[in-house]
Amino acid sequence: MLNHSNWKQTAQKPSKANLSQLRLSFKSLRWRLTLSYSLVTVGALLIVELIVIIFLMAYFVQNIDLTPENLVSSLRTEWVPDVEEFFSQDPPNIEGLRTYLGEVQGSVIETRPLLILGNLELRMNAQDFLSFYYILEDRTLIDVFPSDLVPVGDIGKKIPFNYLPGLRNPLHAALMGIEDEYLLYEKVEPGNRIVGAIPIYRFEPLEIEELLPAAGETIMDVERTLVGVVIFTTKYFPWGFLPLGDLVLVLGRSILVFTFFAGILGSIFGLINAGGLTKRLRVVSEAAHDWSMGDFSVVVRDKSDDELGQLANDLNIMARQLENLLDQRQELSVLEERNRLARDLHDSVKQQAFAASAQLGAAKAHLENNPQKAHSHLVEAELLVGNVRQELTELIQELRPVEIKGKGLTTAVREYIDEWSRRNEIKFDIHVQGERPLPLEAEKSIFRIIQEALANISWHSQAKCVDLAFNFQADHLALSISDDGVGFVIGETRPNGMGLKSMNERAVLIGGELLIETEPGAGTKILLTYPYQSLEV
Repeated sequence: MLNHSNWKQTAQKPSKANLSQLRLSFKSLRWRLTLSYSLVTVGALLIVELIVIIFLMAYFVQNIDLTPENLVSSLRTEWVPDVEEFFSQDPPNIEGLRTYLGEVQGSVIETRPLLILGNLELRMNAQDFLSFYYILEDRTLIDVFPSDLVPVGDIGKKIPFNYLPGLRNPLHAALMGIEDEYLLYEKVEPGNRIVGAIPIYRFEPLEIEELLPAAGETIMDVERTLVGVVIFTTKYFPWGFLPLGDLVLVLGRSILVFTFFAGILGSIFGLINAGGLTKRLRVVSEAAHDWSMGDFSVVVRDKSDDELGQLANDLNIMARQLENLLDQRQELSVLEERNRLARDLHDSVKQQAFAASAQLGAAKAHLENNPQKAHSHLVEAELLVGNVRQELTELIQELRPVEIKGKGLTTAVREYIDEWSRRNEIKFDIHVQGERPLPLEAEKSIFRIIQEALANISWHSQAKCVDLAFNFQADHLALSISDDGVGFVIGETRPNGMGLKSMNERAVLIGGELLIETEPGAGTKILLTYPYQSLEV
């Protein structure tokens, strides 16, 4: 049976290759942790930037002063006067209007400022959010802004009232000279757009003379004549107003600049933290490797109060408990082996030695009076002493260390069987199919199981022939030991017998399974199944 003593003797310090492999694995972990720190830092910065941008855009959208009435009023006072002079000429100066519009940069609207850090203001300008159509009083389209707004063929043609969605009512009102701002626009869905029309007039002075009771006076008046209409439309709100191109440019620059430096800082921070963490993990891993090799003198020294420090403390406690458990198991194994040897010596060697002593006493008593009978007692005593010597040899063979390493299981078994067969005068056949190497501890345990089985055969079975077969299959080893002896009833085995129990314990120790098939007078067959993954090779 594998015991703690043998395990400690075979335990070795981790090789340089193993330690190097551990260090390489933790270097890889360190770089992965560093990369994760960097990615988290960059990702967090991008999320913050996105939240800030969304907040700013939401603020500016909510603070764009763009009610339809304000828009109509602003265009009437700021945009229309710039083109009135071209419409006021007789005939209208269409070429001058087009030259002027070719130099116009576009429309701009500002949001209310956002105060940041006291006096620092942040505001957003929405550019080119309006489109303009210029028509004469007979609805002839003479120009547009921007210039690519309509096909070239539409310039100079009369447009219908429904030229644009929602234009009919505002255009009617403008051509009729209505000044009510609420009648000069329409809201158009989808997109919450605004479509409107603003009339353009030519103003001419008019002299009126009236005779008043006191004296005659000349009163100057102004004559207003409709000469054209400015049609305007807005973009989709708010997405048509937002400077998405500028937003993408700003975001791209921030990604290249801020995230670059954030990535460097995150990498440095991650490298420092990951280095300390992986160093602590490597100490735990090396200690666990030493424990797996049977060296329990190693202690993980980590005085931190965090989870890893608690884990190290728990592992130290576990290692001490495991060492105590293995020591107890060693003591139990030694005690059990001693008890088994004591029972075997008592049941076999002692009884036969006692019988040999009785035969010698009988021979001594008949030596003078009946030499022939005394001789027969001496012959019987000699046979009994020979049996004692044979059984002592069997016990010594079981106690002798198994020399398997470098030979292989089947070779060691063949050598042992040759000697066992010659000593017990029992014919033996061995068959091996598909041999492969096994873990050394598994080979030792299987060898001891075979020794125990052969000892039981030589002592109890009265067999004449034994057959042993190794069948190395893809995922397990199937071992069978069969004899043509007297067999037995399993439930009626001797209560003090340790052979079958010892064999079963050895099988369980390596993760295998032991089965026994026997009947009185029909021989015995022992089947051992050992799965390869039970122990590491």
